[in-house]
Amino acid sequence: MNRRTIVFLAWGDAFINNVGRCIAESRLPDYPILLITDNETDVACLPSHVSVLRRDLMFPGKLAKLELLAAVPDDLETVLFLDVDTRVIGDISLGFEKAERHGVAMAAAPHYSLEDFRSFRSVMVREGVSPCGQMIYNSGVIFFAANRPEVRDIFSLARATASKDEIAPWGDQPYISLAMEMLGFNPYTLSPSFNHRAFGELISGSIRIWHSYNPLPAEAQNLSPGYLHRYENGALVKAVKVPL
Repeated sequence: MNRRTIVFLAWGDAFINNVGRCIAESRLPDYPILLITDNETDVACLPSHVSVLRRDLMFPGKLAKLELLAAVPDDLETVLFLDVDTRVIGDISLGFEKAERHGVAMAAAPHYSLEDFRSFRSVMVREGVSPCGQMIYNSGVIFFAANRPEVRDIFSLARATASKDEIAPWGDQPYISLAMEMLGFNPYTLSPSFNHRAFGELISGSIRIWHSYNPLPAEAQNLSPGYLHRYENGALVKAVKVPL
C-alpha cells in the first residue's frame, strides 16, 4: 500500500489555530500529518505529532497555496490536502483509493462552471481553452498522488498560469481546474459528500467532509434516510422526500 499523508497548507496565527481545531474535531485516519507553512509563523499550538515543513512564499493570499502545493515533497506518495475550515466526519478511504488509481480525486465546486466563476472565462480564452461548460473542482479537499510527475505538473502549471495575473481575484481554485484542462488530465470526481460547503446545496446520503467555518451541526453524522437535506440557519433540515 502506498504511504498516505494528510497535509495542511497554512500560515498566520488564525489559520494555524484553525488547523489545530480541524485536527481536534475531525475523525482523521491514522496517517502522518504534515503542515507546510512559511518561515515566520509560530506553530507551537499544534499537537506534537504534526510535522512542519517551512517554505518561502512569493504569492500573497490564496495564491500562496499554489506555491505550497507545488512544493509538497514527492516522497509522500498519496496525499490528502485539507483546507483549514474542513472537518472530516466520515469514512474517506475512497478518496485515497481513487487518487492512487487515477492520480487525483476531487469533488466539484457548488459554483461548478469554470467559465462563469467570477469572469474566469477571460483567463481560459487567454490560455487557449474554449469556454464550453468545463467543470470547476473545489480545491479545499484534494486527494492526489504526489509522487506522479503528471500530477505535479498540474500544480506547477496552475502556479505558472496564476503568476501571469498581477491581481487574481479568483484565488487558486480555478487555476487548478484550468491546468487539468490544459494538460488533458481527467481526475476522479468524488461526490459532494467529500466536500460539503454548506452553501444551501442539497445533501444526498451522508456528509464525509464538512467544509465550512460554520459549526458542524449535531445531526450531520445521523441524517434521516429517505430525505435530501439542506443546511439552513445553522441546522440540517429535510428538504425533499425521496424513495428508499
